[in-house]
Amino acid sequence: MDNRRKVTLGGLWSSLYPMLIYLASQVAAGILYVLGVAVYSALSGVMPADLQDYVMDQYIEGTITVVLLSAVLTIPLFAWLYHLDIQKKKRYGWNEEWYPLTEWKLLWGAVGSAALALFGNGLISLLPLAQWSDSYEEVSDALYTGSIWLRMAAVGFFGPAVEELIMRGLLYQRLRAMMRPAAAMIWSALVFGVFHGNLVQGVYAFLIGLFFAWLMERTQRILVPMLGHMAANLFIVLLEDSHLLDLFYQSELNYLGMMAVSGIVFLWAVAMIREQ
Repeated sequence: MDNRRKVTLGGLWSSLYPMLIYLASQVAAGILYVLGVAVYSALSGVMPADLQDYVMDQYIEGTITVVLLSAVLTIPLFAWLYHLDIQKKKRYGWNEEWYPLTEWKLLWGAVGSAALALFGNGLISLLPLAQWSDSYEEVSDALYTGSIWLRMAAVGFFGPAVEELIMRGLLYQRLRAMMRPAAAMIWSALVFGVFHGNLVQGVYAFLIGLFFAWLMERTQRILVPMLGHMAANLFIVLLEDSHLLDLFYQSELNYLGMMAVSGIVFLWAVAMIREQ
């Protein structure tokens, strides 16, 4: 990793094309889902005049299913690409034994990510970003539609798995081969933010993406930021579903307490990871 190449168009393309493949897979999964709903609704006797509205309503409700389907189908591809990159690094002399993976790194990575997710949610709520993003409410409603088990599978496990393979396993590591760690962290986090498609989630994703990239740099193991991403998403999904998240915003005291505790836990987790 010390023998960094210059930034080239080819290097940038190799860093970005996995994300484009994933976006294309989501579009393809969405089209297949819409076609399936249209055929099923037509066979079920939905009137042609009502078919378009019915299909669109079903598509919005099925967004989480499309996310899950796309993730499940593409994880093997991105895991294979990541494996090829690891083998290439080993041929250049990189040794994974330089970065021993311990249970404590996994634990503190997960704890720090969950704490940062809660802190980030609180920080974003202070900013008027939702007023500047017309698509945020639609995306938020779509992602919180469906059963808790479906959301946990899509947003809590398979979604984070494929996103980490792409964003930290491929994008960050390939940028890291061309630039210094801080620059690679910032650029990969910016791409991660843009990937989310709206201002509110984009700012949040940028902040937490910096931490995931730091975890990747610190441990050189994709499992650490992947587990952290899963912990962060699951923590927020469960708080949202149980309505506990609303309690933090019911009073200024609750809000300040949430921010203080989550911030302290995050900094503590970072300190513990640095000691490993």
